[in-house]
Order: sequence, then structure tokens, then C-alpha cells
Amino acid sequence: MKIKYRNILFRLALMTALLPGSFYLSAQEDKIDAILDSMFFSNDEEILLMFAEMNRNHHFLYTRIGYDSKTTYAGREIGTEQYNLTGQLFYINSLGFNIGVSGAWYSQMYPSYRSTVVTAGYSNGLKKNKWLRYRISYNRYFYNINDSDYEPVYTGSAAVGISLKAGPVGSRMDYSLLLGKEYGSQVSADLYGNSTLLKIGKRAKIRILPEISFYFGSETVEYERYSYLDGSMQSPGDAEPVYEDKFGLMNTQLSLPLEFSIGDLDIEVAYIYNLNRSIDPDYTFDNVPVISFSVGYFFMLK
Repeated sequence: MKIKYRNILFRLALMTALLPGSFYLSAQEDKIDAILDSMFFSNDEEILLMFAEMNRNHHFLYTRIGYDSKTTYAGREIGTEQYNLTGQLFYINSLGFNIGVSGAWYSQMYPSYRSTVVTAGYSNGLKKNKWLRYRISYNRYFYNINDSDYEPVYTGSAAVGISLKAGPVGSRMDYSLLLGKEYGSQVSADLYGNSTLLKIGKRAKIRILPEISFYFGSETVEYERYSYLDGSMQSPGDAEPVYEDKFGLMNTQLSLPLEFSIGDLDIEVAYIYNLNRSIDPDYTFDNVPVISFSVGYFFMLK
């Protein structure tokens, strides 16, 4: 029996209507992770003094709006020049608990507002290993699609991860289990830096935050199965289609964000370049550049 590749179907990229919430979920979690890093790993004198003076748990709100010039999932472009807008509101406390809600609007989808994601998580460090931090989270997806027959494949995800930090350089690794009618797996690994380019007084600074990320996921590959009968192969029309999921590296993302912060306000502009890889060596995806802009504000609740 002989199996021949016919074509490859990119499983998750075809889920434009199935999993819109996860398009922006990774960037959202990275930003919250960076905030928690500043709490547990910080060398900033102002932050260290604040925590040294705290005799109780402190509470924070973080709100952020963002714009991406293109919409991607695992680096693959969804639509053509389709921009998106995202908004999020998170509660965070100094013990490491966080809960938040996020939403996304897409320029070429109807309705434009497609999904809401509710997230709850916990993150903390190890007392004897202050350079290491772990986290767990659960995400629930709610869809805004005008179709009574629509049943999403995935309705949530559970994730675990660790962060390592050594001076201005850090790394993250995360595993996500997609939950719903089916199950799926995602793995990401990030290496990032944090360098202050300019300080303006005591409350304003400009930082560069380079990052390289690796995304591992699944593609569904379609085969044609041919049978040899009496030494002759079946005609192409008689071939039996066979589908198989393949897991591997799908995207390498290079990101160069420039952040201006003054007090509790941060403004970030980033150039992102997605180096896409097909698990099938005979099939290729275009690399995708993206311009990203976001504004965030950090509130300390009394």
C-alpha cells in the first residue's frame, strides 16, 4: 500500500470562525506575564521600596488597547491586510492572582466583534530560586457569531508555564491544552531582553524589549491512499483520502518593541516579523510582517 501527499491543510488557520479568541491571547498573556515579572523579578528601586513597605496584599488594575496592522495565527495571515483592535482589563494582586477579560475586533469579519475571552490565573516564584517563576491559567472563550447552528470546536484552554530571569534577559515556556468538542495542544518558548535606552527624570523612560518566540502546534495533513491490486495501482479517482495531525514547529517570531513609559502609563510600538514553517516540507507559507501599537495604564487600588 502506498501513501502519497496530496496537499496540506493548515488546521488552525482554517479556524477563522472557530477560534477567534486565541488570535490575541498569546500577546495578552505575555503582557500580563511581563507585569508579574516586574513584581517578582524587579530591580527597580521604586517597585522594591513599595513592596518592602507593604504589610498586606495590594491590588492593581491594568487596562490596555492595541492595534495590529495584520491578523495572524501562529504567524499565518488571516485575511488580506486585515487589521484588528483589542482591548483588555485585568485585575492583578501582589500575591500573584489575576483575572481579566479581553475582546477583539476584526476589520474583515462580520460581525466585527467576534469573541470575548475571560481569563483566571495564578503566578508566583520559588523562595529559594528567585530567578524562577511558575504560572497556571484557564481561559474561557465566548463567541459573537450570528449562526444558531454554529458550534465552536474549542471553548476554552488550560495552560501552565515557567519563566526564568537573569538580569536583563529572560525566557518563558508555556503549554496550552485546548478544550471543547476536540482537544489540541500548543507549546511556545520565548527568549526576551529588557534594556533601558533613556531615563527622563524619575518616572519616565524609554526601553527596548527584543524577543524571539517559537510556536509549536498541529497541522492536519491530507493524504491519498493507493492500493496495489494484482501489481497495478488504483486510479487517482479511486484513492481514499486519509487525514493525520502532525505536531511541530510552525512559526518563529522576531519582535522589536519600543516602549515609552511615564509613571503608570506605557505606550508601545513594535515591529514583528513572522518566519513561518510548514510541517510538510513540500508546502510553504509566506513570512508576515506586522506593525503593532498599544497603550496601557496601570492602576494601584487603595
